[in-house]
Formats: sequence, C-alpha cells, structure tokens
Amino acid sequence: MTDVSSRPLRADAARNHRAIVAAAREAFEEVGPDVPLEEVARRAGVGPSTLYRRFGGRDELVNAVFSEYFVETVEPLFSRVGAEPDPGRAVAVLVEGIARAFVHQRGILRAAKDAGAFTPELVLRFVGPMHDLVERAKEQGAVRSDLEARDLPAVAHMLASIAAPFGSEVEPRTWDRYLAFLVDGLTAGAERTALPPLPPPPRAEVAERLGCSDRSRT
Repeated sequence: MTDVSSRPLRADAARNHRAIVAAAREAFEEVGPDVPLEEVARRAGVGPSTLYRRFGGRDELVNAVFSEYFVETVEPLFSRVGAEPDPGRAVAVLVEGIARAFVHQRGILRAAKDAGAFTPELVLRFVGPMHDLVERAKEQGAVRSDLEARDLPAVAHMLASIAAPFGSEVEPRTWDRYLAFLVDGLTAGAERTALPPLPPPPRAEVAERLGCSDRSRT
C-alpha cells in the first residue's frame, strides 16, 4: 500500500485525514464499498474538495482505510497467534480471528479487493505467518498432515457464512458450536478422509517464496 504523502501533516490536515478515514471506514460497513465519496466527506464534516485534495480518489482512500485496519486488527491477531504456545490452539485462534473479520469488516474487505489493495507484498504478510504456523503445527502433530495455510481463510469464511449469514448478528452459541466443528476437522488424531489437492496459487511468485509451489510438492 502506498501512503498518500510521506510529509508530516499540519494539525488541521492531520485532523481532516483522521476524520475522513474514520468516516470512510464507517461508510464502507454501513453503505457498502461503492458509497459515494461525497457521502464520506459529509460524514467526515469536510467538503468533497478537501477529500479529493487529500486522497485523490477512491483507491487511495481505500488503501488508507485498509492500512489502518491492518495495523489495528490484523497485526494484533498475528501477535496473539504468535504468543500462543500450543500450535493447535493458535490455529483455532487464527481461524476465529479471520472469521470475525469476514463478519464485521465485510465492507472494508470488499472495498480493498475492488481497489487492488491485496498486493503480493500484502498477501505475503498474511500468508507467510499462516504458512509458518501450519508447518509448526504439523511438525508437532497438532493438525492434520495435509492441511495448508491457504485452507485457513476458506475455513474461516465457512464459519462466518454459517454463524452470521447475510449480515446478521453473530449468535455466540452458534459461533462456538461451528468453530468447534471446523477446528476439529483440522486437527490430527482420528482417521481422516484425504483432502483433494488445492489448485496452484494465483500468484506463482508468492507460492515460490512460501515454498508451497507445485514443484515443492513433487
């Protein structure tokens, strides 16, 4: 993600920046990723010209919102996962954290996808720690041997879709029940049905750097 400017902001400009980003984050969730930028400016209490002068357009604003979201939500999640001594438990914490992001930050994630914010570098920041965690968990026999890092977001999406369908509120007992089902399916121990292989990752260079390309499986 590219910062709008590397120069320090004046106090009023910094205040406007924070207000616009906060308003955009709220609007993406309440209205959707296609919310008019004029509506974002109205919510922020600034004129449209101020918004465009600061961010230039929708993609730059989305990148700023997603960067803030990543720092506030995603990085702390991976910190909690990294501090968990039990790798099996760490996998469960990560799956639940990703699922909650799918539920509560749908608008931001859709806007980020539409704006091309999921760059190869950002994908590595997500997938790299997941890959390391899954490999550590497999080495210790905590998860099934055919689990891959790329399975975790898909499993988390299943949980989000079941526990909070169509934007409804999460019912804690439902959430905990289906989280237990899904996490049990990831763990080692009982006899498991072999998983079909995943298709190649969409970005070969990411797969190569993670050591999970097709060549590494042969």
